Amino acid sequence: MHNNLMLIPTTANIKTVTDMREDAIGLLETVNKLGLVYVFQHSNPSAIMLSLEEFQRLYDLIEDHMDELEAKRLHKEKRGKGIPLANILSQYKKRSSV
Repeated sequence: MHNNLMLIPTTANIKTVTDMREDAIGLLETVNKLGLVYVFQHSNPSAIMLSLEEFQRLYDLIEDHMDELEAKRLHKEKRGKGIPLANILSQYKKRSSV
């Protein structure tokens, strides 16, 4: 993870479409070094490039958040009476002995 990930565009993490065209490998190296690069076209922000590491980190955060929301939703859901585990085990033992 990039502990120094700069979310504010600076001279260090801004590249242009021309930079992409002229030095794609160098741009990828910068993305991997910084974790994130803003791509500008005609002086306007056009895209953000993330390293695979940063993308995976963000994806994991989103997935964790979605899991948390689902768990909260399920926690509020009404539950049935339920079946004691001992009853399930005894039924399973009866079926497996036949």
